[in-house]
Amino acid sequence: MTPPPRRRAADVLPLRTDLSLHAGRVRSGWCFACKAWTHLTADLLLLAPEGVSTIGTWEWCEICDDPDEPLPTRRIDRV
Repeated sequence: MTPPPRRRAADVLPLRTDLSLHAGRVRSGWCFACKAWTHLTADLLLLAPEGVSTIGTWEWCEICDDPDEPLPTRRIDRV
């Protein structure tokens, strides 16, 4: 017996083209991991015909999240 064909989400749900994702005001702050003033935060705003919604927060650190030069692993020797 052949299983039924799998349905993709795009086949089931209509594709909305009237939505737009934007970053809100970017704020700088203190990064507790690398102990520097390099942390950036912004609210993620979803713009739709129904209105604007805050759907999350974007966070990034210049030092900790640099993909080209990741931080070395820290080790604390306890004696």
